[in-house]
Amino acid sequence: MFTLLLVFKTLAKDVYKPKLVNSKSGEHHDFPLGVLEATGRLKDGDRGILIMDVGKDGAAELAGLQVGDRISRIEDMTPDKFSKKTDTGLSGPQDLLGRSLDQKAGSNSRLSIEVLRGHEIQKLNIALPKSSSFSFSSPQSCSKRKEFLSDIAKQLVETQQENGRWKPGVGGDADVYTTAFCGLVLLANNDPTHLPSIKKAIEFVRKSSVASIDINDPKKGPKNWQTAANGIFLSEYQLATGDKKYFVDLKKCCDLLVERVTEKGTMGHHFSIPYSGGGLIVINVQAHLAWALAEKCGYLIDEKAWANSFSEVKKSLDPKTGALGYSSRAPWSPDISARTGGMITALMVAGREEKFAGSLADSLIRLHGRMRHAHAMSSIGLIFGFSGIKTAARRDYAKIMSAWVPYLELARLPKGGAAFFGGKRNIGGDQYLGYASIGNAMVGLVLASAEDRLFMHGGSKKGWFGRKKQDL
Repeated sequence: MFTLLLVFKTLAKDVYKPKLVNSKSGEHHDFPLGVLEATGRLKDGDRGILIMDVGKDGAAELAGLQVGDRISRIEDMTPDKFSKKTDTGLSGPQDLLGRSLDQKAGSNSRLSIEVLRGHEIQKLNIALPKSSSFSFSSPQSCSKRKEFLSDIAKQLVETQQENGRWKPGVGGDADVYTTAFCGLVLLANNDPTHLPSIKKAIEFVRKSSVASIDINDPKKGPKNWQTAANGIFLSEYQLATGDKKYFVDLKKCCDLLVERVTEKGTMGHHFSIPYSGGGLIVINVQAHLAWALAEKCGYLIDEKAWANSFSEVKKSLDPKTGALGYSSRAPWSPDISARTGGMITALMVAGREEKFAGSLADSLIRLHGRMRHAHAMSSIGLIFGFSGIKTAARRDYAKIMSAWVPYLELARLPKGGAAFFGGKRNIGGDQYLGYASIGNAMVGLVLASAEDRLFMHGGSKKGWFGRKKQDL
């Protein structure tokens, strides 16, 4: 047993962690280079990727790539310009590099690049780890997505701490939110050997968060975004396993969210409503998703709270984009994906307002380049953005996944798990949650959206955990 734990710790330690410098203003964008095990930087208008870090003994270092090099050509092609505008998504050098790595999938593959080193051009031929293609036109794409999801799940099991949590970026209560999403990945991967890890995660959120709820005093207890995440996790667990042991805790979470909706429908981080009473629609959305999922577990939705909150959500609709803004006072906010995707998912799970959900999905598909941007973070934009598209726009889902192949490829690591691949603007929220933990969670849940298991991804079967598709 000691030897096995030592191997796990060694594997986790050896996994490359990109050296990311957060730029709140969007002046630069740092991101991982996938299986090359290096970190790149782009600024507005750049065609070349500036190398900020090279991992020890990785493909990039073994090929001679150095910090300060600028990748100017990839597979004899010059990348399009990078734009820091969120609508442009991955276009430019990221798209070319990610797709080149995907197209080079196979054994004995090499990536040809040219780098500007000082005033000289250097040609490098990088030996790539063996893999298959993510491309939807490839017959191996489905198996590769499942393999990547499985690798992420294994990495999460290996890095879970003894008390059941996943390490956050800072102290405070970020570990509860992060742990809920990491637990969802383990559920979605459907490996019964991971059930002990899932239960450890549940026990952690119960003791660290749910236990502090006093339904008679809604001013006490965890923050709303944490409470909603706990509700989502506990609901999906019960739906997946049929285990009702934690229903009392689930009900506490949902009831607390009910008590914290004002008559106007506004919600905040906690009991009080910030921004002069304007509130945060992203909190309403996550509460709706927790209620909708809990209803599938036997929870009776408080119709008054749902109606009040939904009224505020509708008032936050931006007529220009057709998506949900920051609040009814600021419907024009551009980082639409977490709010819009989460609300789509909640409505589709609950079987309510499906026409409205469909119109929200249309806007999200049209503006899917923005999915890495949500409230100073990337994770919830991708997690809820993909869940919304999967539940309300299945015909378009494959097209959107194909557009995001470069993201999957540049987040993929050769020694297990996923690297955090953030957005073009402030990612301080993800830094707070912990780049390594939330990076694995968000990539894992993007991949899991293809599996039809979690109800937030369009699943409809109960008690599926640990069973193969043919047995359902």
